[in-house]
Amino acid sequence: MLGIPLGLLTANGVEWAMHKYVLHQMGKKRSSFWSFHFHEHHREVRQHGYYDPNYEKFPLGLHAQGKETWSLIASSVLISPLFPVMPFYVGTLWYCALNYYLVHKRSHMDPEWGAANVPWHYDHHMGNNPGANWCVTKPWFDYLMGTREFSGLTPPETNVLGLRTLPKALQKAFAVPVKLKKPLRGAGARTP
Repeated sequence: MLGIPLGLLTANGVEWAMHKYVLHQMGKKRSSFWSFHFHEHHREVRQHGYYDPNYEKFPLGLHAQGKETWSLIASSVLISPLFPVMPFYVGTLWYCALNYYLVHKRSHMDPEWGAANVPWHYDHHMGNNPGANWCVTKPWFDYLMGTREFSGLTPPETNVLGLRTLPKALQKAFAVPVKLKKPLRGAGARTP
């Protein structure tokens, strides 16, 4: 059972590191397989007010969403030999891969949902600093690594766990010390 919280933490850490070091650093080179994220996904999202039309395409094509999907499938297959030894850990990682895909897709297909439910990811795309807010599903590693920046474009999350509500006993312990940046205006930005 310890594999479940370890899997959730591992997945969030991998999500943060992949986004920062692979999709953005390696992805800046147009010849890289990972360039789809930096050069295609970010461009589409800025042009369409956080909406990405690639998510309307077949999910296994050779476009930004397809490459994202194939990467998640390949990662899930690579860890499958560990399932007999660590079933809760691997099962949690599989769940997190599917959850990542579903949350990321929904946020870019329904920008208002994305701004309300994953404001840290909305801030990554629509705020002034695309070099911050690396997490998609939950902002845990952004808080841990000091990379969560508030743009003022969305109502920020109220707790560092990125949950809508917490029991009253936990609200103060996990409250977010919000320091809003000056809101961005223009260039595809909008306040939901």
